[in-house]
Amino acid sequence: MTDHVALEPKWDLEDYQWSNYGMIYQITASGLELALGYEDAPYQYYKLRHWMNFGLFWLACIYFYRTLRLRFPDQDWYPLLGTLALVLSPRIFANGFYNPKDHVLLVFYLISIFTLLRFLKNRTWRNLLFHAFATGLALNTRLPALIVPLTTVLLLGWEFLRERKGNGKNIAWIAAYLPLSIAFMVPFFPYLWEDTFSRLISAFSEMSAFDWDSYVWLFGDRISALDVPAYYIPAWIIITTPILYLIFMFSGIYATGKNIIGSLKEFRFWRNDQELLDFAQLGLSTGPILVVILLGSTLYNGWRHLHFVYPGLIFLLMVGFEWAQQKWATRKPDNLKTRLWARPQVPGLILGAGLTLTALTMVIYHPHQYVYFNIAIQGKPLMTRFDMDYWGVGFREAFLELADQIPEGEVRSIKCEVWPCNDNFYALPPEAKAKLRLEGAWHKADYLATNFIWANTRYMVRDREEHFARPVVEIAPGGHLTVGIYRLQE
Repeated sequence: MTDHVALEPKWDLEDYQWSNYGMIYQITASGLELALGYEDAPYQYYKLRHWMNFGLFWLACIYFYRTLRLRFPDQDWYPLLGTLALVLSPRIFANGFYNPKDHVLLVFYLISIFTLLRFLKNRTWRNLLFHAFATGLALNTRLPALIVPLTTVLLLGWEFLRERKGNGKNIAWIAAYLPLSIAFMVPFFPYLWEDTFSRLISAFSEMSAFDWDSYVWLFGDRISALDVPAYYIPAWIIITTPILYLIFMFSGIYATGKNIIGSLKEFRFWRNDQELLDFAQLGLSTGPILVVILLGSTLYNGWRHLHFVYPGLIFLLMVGFEWAQQKWATRKPDNLKTRLWARPQVPGLILGAGLTLTALTMVIYHPHQYVYFNIAIQGKPLMTRFDMDYWGVGFREAFLELADQIPEGEVRSIKCEVWPCNDNFYALPPEAKAKLRLEGAWHKADYLATNFIWANTRYMVRDREEHFARPVVEIAPGGHLTVGIYRLQE
């Protein structure tokens, strides 16, 4: 009788590079791919994921609107205005179409914040159950979402310690919430199926100090990703957010901080439901930024790792807008010169101008809003000062333009300088791909395709040296070069 020996997998999940990532998005995408028969169709493979990303961003907008309704129940147009500001945020909008990692976290983090704020306003077991479910999904996407259960426990625990009378339920809610959140997280997180708690701690430790020994660019400085300065994330947020949005964001942070200081006189952090929601959102938005700075976490190009805090900043933008509206409504002009400026419509006009100008800018940049910078960034070529199209999203458009230039029946070979270039080639529609061929050897290729990720290419294209003096296609949204295809042979 033959013994049946179980075959061991060729790789160990524990040693797999991305084992400490939840797999809810990937499992869903793979299941749909198999169900639709796309496993051998690269063009459909990528198209499916673009639709999934867009659908998730659309879902996030719905929940963000509902979150703002919790905060502004009597001002119907405030939630609409805030949701519009989220959509009209160039980098967030663009990443919502193609980013399968950071923006999946943004979606589920946003949903978990909605369920938390709803629970804080209406304390029921039903709302707690939904919050635990949303927390489990958020933790399944990326572990930085741990700040959601931490905030939940701290808020309920603080209430219990400050006023034990009437808050005895808080302990029961905490006792039920934490295990429920873990139970909802584990099914789509294969790494945690064994030795759940120790692996969870291990995964968080690895995520906070991921070993990516490369470089990032900011203000012309080439910085090690393992040792980014404390100002790295705040600087990226400030230079890639529309200026007029920033005015109201800082106003919202100021107004919330002022309320917190006023509440501290009574040994509390909030005095009513609105202040509670603002306090929670302030912590959920700025807390992750402070944690990244204090831990000295490894950060990739730009601030995409922290995109998930941005909806919270838009929430604070609307808090700042409300505060400004109230301030302007109570102003009394000293003289005729200040009468116009003192009108209560001024904050609305400022924010309206910000939304309109941003919308026009997004049209100009479309579909490359992921390299948007606000008007504070001027001067030298941006590619020599900042990380631009580091994911190489623009390669697809460049390939399509190149294919249009090639006569029917002819094929040209391309040398890709970075791996995203290859992915974009496989994502091309069949008719364009038929005219192009990837080539690994420089001397055999007709063209070089690059997104200028390396320092030498940034300066060579700026000075138009060697093959960079022979451009065939260049993608330059807003006049800023991001991707190019160059003829290698004279």
